[in-house]
Amino acid sequence: MRIVAATTDEEMLHTIIGAQILGGTMDYRGFSNMKGFEQFRAACSAGDVQYSNLDYGFVEQTENLMLPDCAKEPQFEKAYRLLNLSDHEFNAIRNGSLESLGEDRTRLILDKALSWAAQNYAGWDLYRHLRDELGMSNEEIGKTGFDLDEFYEVEAADSAEYEVEADYGEEL
Repeated sequence: MRIVAATTDEEMLHTIIGAQILGGTMDYRGFSNMKGFEQFRAACSAGDVQYSNLDYGFVEQTENLMLPDCAKEPQFEKAYRLLNLSDHEFNAIRNGSLESLGEDRTRLILDKALSWAAQNYAGWDLYRHLRDELGMSNEEIGKTGFDLDEFYEVEAADSAEYEVEADYGEEL
C-alpha cells in the first residue's frame, strides 16, 4: 500500500480516485476500469460516494489542521515550538543545558529534580543516584539538605590512600 494523494478538495479527491479506477489499480463495488468508473461516476453525480465501496484503495478522512490547531495536538505543538526556536535555544534543549534559562528558573528546575530523586529513591539508592548520576560530592549532598552521611564513601583524595594500603602486602 502507498499514499497516492492528499487533498482538501473533494472534487480533486474524486478525480484522483477515478483515475485509479480507470487505471485498474482500484475497484469500485468490485469493478475496475470503465465498468467500475461508470459506477463511481454515477455515485459522484448522485452525491453518494461511499469510500467503503473501494477495493485496493482506502480513503482516510481527517480534519484539515491549520496552524492554530497545533495547540489542540500536543505532538504538533511540541514540533512547532521546537521548529521555531533559535539554534542556540534548540541546541541547549537538545544537549540538556539549562544555561539559556534564567538563574531563578534553573534553580526551580533543579530543586524539582532533586525533589523527584528524593521521592523515588531512598537511603543508599538515593546516595548512589546523587553521586553517580548527578556527580554530586558528599559536601554538596549535605548542603542540599539530604541526611545521607551514613552512606558517604571515601572521596577521591582519600581513595588513593586506600589503594596504597590495599597494595601494601604485595611483593614487588
